Amino acid sequence: MEQSSVKSSFWAKIIGLQLYNSYEADTNGRTPSLSIVRLLYTIILFGGYLVGFYKAFELLFIAEYTANSPSIFKFAYITQIYSGILGTVICYASLWRTDRMKCVYIDGIQCSNMKINDRYYQFRNMQVPVNHSFLLPLSIGMLLILSICEVYAQYNRGYYFTIIAILYPLWMFHITILEFTTLVKSTECILTKLNWMMDAFLESLQNQSTPSLTLKGQNKSFNKVYPINRRPYVQEHELISGERLTYMFVIHENVAKLAEFINGAYSVQIIAIVTVTFVNTLFGFFVVTKLLFWNYQMLDLILRACRYAFECIPACLLVYYMLIVCASTHCELFKSASLLHKLLQYKSNYFIDDQALFERSKAIALQLLHRKRFSLFDGSGLFRLDFTFIFSVFSAATSYLIVLLQFDLSKDLEKSTMVA
Repeated sequence: MEQSSVKSSFWAKIIGLQLYNSYEADTNGRTPSLSIVRLLYTIILFGGYLVGFYKAFELLFIAEYTANSPSIFKFAYITQIYSGILGTVICYASLWRTDRMKCVYIDGIQCSNMKINDRYYQFRNMQVPVNHSFLLPLSIGMLLILSICEVYAQYNRGYYFTIIAILYPLWMFHITILEFTTLVKSTECILTKLNWMMDAFLESLQNQSTPSLTLKGQNKSFNKVYPINRRPYVQEHELISGERLTYMFVIHENVAKLAEFINGAYSVQIIAIVTVTFVNTLFGFFVVTKLLFWNYQMLDLILRACRYAFECIPACLLVYYMLIVCASTHCELFKSASLLHKLLQYKSNYFIDDQALFERSKAIALQLLHRKRFSLFDGSGLFRLDFTFIFSVFSAATSYLIVLLQFDLSKDLEKSTMVA
């Protein structure tokens, strides 16, 4: 997970999405300081993009496209460039606050991990396996190929500034989603480790309350949530402690607050990116559908429309991976509630001398179950970042696509066919 965080941070610096020095460089425990070099680099990149946007805007309104090109392509590129500048300005406007909150979040996650290793030394060598999805290299590879195609197409026409106006927002959106997903994944790793520890409590209590003999062919442990090859040897008298369980509750609550903290830091950017991706993808597939139904022999126009439509597909793949990570983190967070309920069943042999701990454990379990109805990650309450988001997007896309298909573009397409 640390390697993924380093990679996303590296690309964030390249794109100009990182302003503050990291906590790793500050050994005195002070708050992160603003890096003047990164600030100037970000300003220069954003200024260069604004110049590219202005020149591309001027070109689209003054210069004429090729004679056999329908005007719908002009509106398509105008939509793409306008939405790109809108999303870019929103991301840059919230960059100062987001980068500062990200530094605090990283420090909080590292501190929680250190507390786990110090207090629960038996779990110090336990490593949470990180499953890298094939969607990451696939989306980056597709974006690279589509970027090369766009550069080639615009270079042949001499539209050099249009290359910057189109490609820079796509890469910036990609890096922003990747960075947010990496941070959420680090939260999931901490929560998974806490659930492993909770399961170790349960296993120890089961060994105390049930005979050690097992039936033939029956496993000794029933509630494993961690890999067997990473299971540590934990002596029961070292594991069971009301103080250690209380400390685990504190860490769990802190990690949940940090997850909400980073969700609030990236909510505005996620809303902007999802909106821009949705609009451009929908409009692109509308143009492709119209061309296919009008005259499927116009291969050049169909390829141009497909290039326009598929430029947002890499972002869609990365958004889907983000939904997987957010849903998995949400599930891991509230898996602790079921484990805690199982732990409460051992009141007679564990909580009998500590009624206050029993009541607090019951209250925390009820609180987790109550919060399960609300998504941990959302776009400022506009949508939930889980698998229900896919249904919402497809239902909205179907409705808007039906409305768009009712527009008659036959005259525009017929002109281009007659000229060709």
